[in-house]
Amino acid sequence: MKIPVYQVKPIRKSLPVDRLDLKAFAHAQAGILRNAKTGKAPARHAEARLLWDRKSLYACFLCEADRPLATLRKHDAPLYRESVVELFIDPLGLGKVYYELEINPLNVSFDAVILNDFQKGKGRGPRFQGFTGWDPESLKHRSLKSGGLWIVFLKIDFADLFLAPRLPVKKGDVWRGNFFRIDCEKGRTEYCAWSPMGKLDFHCADWFGVWKFA
Repeated sequence: MKIPVYQVKPIRKSLPVDRLDLKAFAHAQAGILRNAKTGKAPARHAEARLLWDRKSLYACFLCEADRPLATLRKHDAPLYRESVVELFIDPLGLGKVYYELEINPLNVSFDAVILNDFQKGKGRGPRFQGFTGWDPESLKHRSLKSGGLWIVFLKIDFADLFLAPRLPVKKGDVWRGNFFRIDCEKGRTEYCAWSPMGKLDFHCADWFGVWKFA
């Protein structure tokens, strides 16, 4: 499997989360998620899209779903034990320190800064730690179900992504990152990734894809 490349396209006008819809992301590249271990198409389609303006990064997840499992309602609860979408953001592109954002079908969020002394080809390192004390004030999100689809919109200001080597972000900047989905429903669980890792560990940072700000 090859490391994928994603073109993060710009928008001219800043939008609040309650005004984000699928039309707003219509011109964004679709990052298609595949089975995280095999790289094959998952049982149910899922995709993610990114946009940016000078102040903020925007994301949209579009997932096929009927009744996704979600019972956790507390911020920073272990949402990854149930249905969830996840956005990993690595502005430095090193895989050693990066941001993790998760949203579940109940619109509950998990956010953390991750330290990962990963071993290339071996997943997370022995000194892996996640710090949930990072609570970005600008993070806004919306989760909704509609006609067999589960849709998530989120927005976060670059000021909260302060690991970036340059702020404000400019055209031509390159970050790393990945999009994930954990699909829990009807007693089955499938792990999906835009850049599949070949194993069930989302923190295989050497498999983070390339994001190019267009």
